[in-house]
Amino acid sequence: MNNFLYGFYYVFYNNPAEITMSLFIMTFVTTIVCFSCLLEWALMTLARWKMYEKAGEPSWKALIPFYNNYTEVKLAWNKDWALVYVISLAACILFSGLAATGSVVISVLAALISIFLVVIHIIFCVKLSKAFGHKGGWAVGLIFLNEIFYLMIGLGKSQYTKPAEPVAPAPAPAPATEEAPKA
Repeated sequence: MNNFLYGFYYVFYNNPAEITMSLFIMTFVTTIVCFSCLLEWALMTLARWKMYEKAGEPSWKALIPFYNNYTEVKLAWNKDWALVYVISLAACILFSGLAATGSVVISVLAALISIFLVVIHIIFCVKLSKAFGHKGGWAVGLIFLNEIFYLMIGLGKSQYTKPAEPVAPAPAPAPATEEAPKA
C-alpha cells in the first residue's frame, strides 16, 4: 500500500470525526459557491432582460447563452463585430479546453484569442456606455465592475440611443465628358 492510501486509511479509521468534519466543510463551501454562481446568473439575466427592453429587443434573448452576447454587441456596435465576438468567444472556449492536451500551438492560440477578446471587450464596454448615454467613467465601471454596472443600466434610468452607423462616403461624380458635335 502506498503512503497516500495508508495515510488516508489511517486518518479515516483513527479519526472518523476529523474526516466527517472535512467533508462537511467541503460540502458547505461547495454549496455556497453554487448558490453564489446561481445568484450572479440570475442578476445578470435580469439586468440583460431590462437592458434589452430599453433597447427594443425581445427580452427572451437574455436567456440564451452566446446569443445574449451577440445581442449585446449588436446593440452597442454592429452585427459584424457581434458575430466576430461570439465566434472568438466560442473558439477561445474550445482552444482553452484543448490546451489541456499539452500542445504548445493550441495553448498559444488560446492565449492570443483571449487577448483579442479582452481588447474587444474593452472597446465594447466603451461603446455600450455611449449607447446608453454615458461617458468614459461608465465604460471603466463596465470593464471592472461589470455585474454592478449592468444592473445600473438595466434597472436604472439609462436610455438607449442607437449608435450611429458609419456612413459610407458618397460616390464621386463621374467626370464630365464633352461630346463631339454630330455631323
